[in-house]
Amino acid sequence: MDPRHSKDEAQRTLDTYASIWGEDLALRVYTSRLLGADPSLVLHGGGNTSVKSTAVDLLGDRVEVLFIKGSGWDLATIEPRGFPACRLAPLQRACALEAMTDEQMVALLRGQMLDPASPTPSVEALLHAIIPAKFVDHTHADAVLAVIDQPGSAEVVQAIYGDGALFVPYVMPGFALARRVAELVRERLARGALPSLMILDKHGVFTWGDTAEESYTRMIDAVTRAEHYIEERSVVVSHPTVAADPDLRAAIGPVVRGALARASGRPWVCTLRTGLELLAFCARDDLARVSQIGCATPDHVIRTKARPLVIDAHAITDAARFRATVEQAIARYVAEYHEYFRRSCAARGVVRDELDPFPRVLLFPGAGALCVGGSRAEAEIVADVYAHTVSVIEAAEALGGYQPVPELDLFDMEYWSLEQAKLKLGAGQRGPLDRRIALITGAASGIGHATAATFLAAGAHVVLADRDEESLEKAAAELGGRYRGRCMKVACDVRSEASVHRAFAQSAAHFGGVDVVVSNAGRAFSGSLHTSEGHEALCASLELNLLGHQNVARAAARVLLAQGSGGAILFNASKSAFNQGPDFGPYGVAKAALVSLMRQYAVDLGPQGIRANAVNADRIRTALFGAGLLEARARARNVSVDDYFRDNLLRRETTAADVAQAFLYLATAEATTGCVVTVDGGNAAAFPR
Repeated sequence: MDPRHSKDEAQRTLDTYASIWGEDLALRVYTSRLLGADPSLVLHGGGNTSVKSTAVDLLGDRVEVLFIKGSGWDLATIEPRGFPACRLAPLQRACALEAMTDEQMVALLRGQMLDPASPTPSVEALLHAIIPAKFVDHTHADAVLAVIDQPGSAEVVQAIYGDGALFVPYVMPGFALARRVAELVRERLARGALPSLMILDKHGVFTWGDTAEESYTRMIDAVTRAEHYIEERSVVVSHPTVAADPDLRAAIGPVVRGALARASGRPWVCTLRTGLELLAFCARDDLARVSQIGCATPDHVIRTKARPLVIDAHAITDAARFRATVEQAIARYVAEYHEYFRRSCAARGVVRDELDPFPRVLLFPGAGALCVGGSRAEAEIVADVYAHTVSVIEAAEALGGYQPVPELDLFDMEYWSLEQAKLKLGAGQRGPLDRRIALITGAASGIGHATAATFLAAGAHVVLADRDEESLEKAAAELGGRYRGRCMKVACDVRSEASVHRAFAQSAAHFGGVDVVVSNAGRAFSGSLHTSEGHEALCASLELNLLGHQNVARAAARVLLAQGSGGAILFNASKSAFNQGPDFGPYGVAKAALVSLMRQYAVDLGPQGIRANAVNADRIRTALFGAGLLEARARARNVSVDDYFRDNLLRRETTAADVAQAFLYLATAEATTGCVVTVDGGNAAAFPR
């Protein structure tokens, strides 16, 4: 591992922060980001760093403090305000106590904060406090985990680092670990000098130094030595892999999402990883053994659960058989989790509220790892953590055996309130479409774009589908910037069945499936039906405004039926379905047929819990009225353009945002199907009959 410390970059960080926050904290930020930027060292809020310095308290007195990473902050992007300052002396004195509960430790940490509004200090703040060095770094480096997650880890550490490392047999993080390290530090100092490296068995690595650069380079050196040890002694066994088939990838997500939704009573969002290392891991003939041993470090259990679920993906060629296989496997996993919880509570003599028993990682030999969470971001975190778990397992197995902490220690960490608090920090506020996936056609502009924005604001993950790729790119950049991780784009021409199929396959591969489909893409066609021009316009309108919706609805039905957990197909119809306008037959006839199409889907799919509804909008300022059509429609009604938009019972212009709200209502209306909602300001001639 090459160090990436740059004096120029360090100076730039000093220039940015030192005048306000001081040089110590500015340099602490710089090297913390270096560590956090390398996923083989730190993943998603893992690890922590600190610096002992001075700060001015609220009374104006300068006191010695520990700046320690705050909970909820990621080292890769941490800012100075992510390091709460705690009075150092009380933290050091606390390690001399005989015992301290978790609640007492948190109260102590928060009570010693100079700024009560700062984030809660890391649960390892006491440990950082008693290490007699200015800068302290802690990571869960893959290479170090590989050499300590095996039998005889103490001997391995001795072989790699000699007396240059303080080895600490596994102790759960928190007060007990800090107190044990304090004892070992005193013993080591009594015998001579304290090394600048500490290995926490089955957990991770600490380094420290008088400067941020010194502590950082010692961390890189410690990891590099572990890497060299692995390279020199590993016996690598290759596992043949086959690239995951795209159709297989698209088919897995909906079946798993549906099975999990039915079992848990709530939707899930997925990500499928198909990297070569994961495929090779899934191809191991001993996968059933190595995958069930446990987490690479106990900190990961809150993300991945203790074990993944292994499912044979070959059964997917038979849809019914594959669905049954997945359902049975999940039921088995849940039953085993219940037993693990009961067994662990009995062994520890504790009473706990059981967490949800559902897997977060599902391994499919030949296809990869499907990871699930309450959002795409959560699923990605699970996937990242498990990908690195696989790297650790492979390296440890190549050395002679993978042996992380046993089950009871994982249980302690999984049910540790301070670890669970980390997940609550990122939970955020839930919306009515939280955990749902929506696909919207014609999403690059107009009603489709407004609906996408409304759904995203309501918590949905949204697939933007449109055939105008330039506008689609702009819409995805805008919405994706606001709702990072919850928005994706797919090029789609609804007139092409193959194009629509690809769009849904991409959605299934990216998010795991779909819950709500808004079939919105369309275009206005005008002309008198008895003329040749009108007839040609009718044929083109039927292809887009009727058969295009049929292509979307069929593809949606395939995914929704595969999931087997209900859903909604929503159509953008028109007031013209009930109240045709002069010389507007090509559009009105297709839209009238579309309402009939919606009703048929409501009848056919209702027994499977799939709802079909439509919105009848009228006179919305969108590109639909381009190429002079707006002016022509106003002339046909003998009104001005502005009066044309306000020509309704409420005498107000109806907007794309109004239509989007109607789609949002229908997306959440669990007891409504076969319904037409009018959004037109009131038009008596178009009232549904």
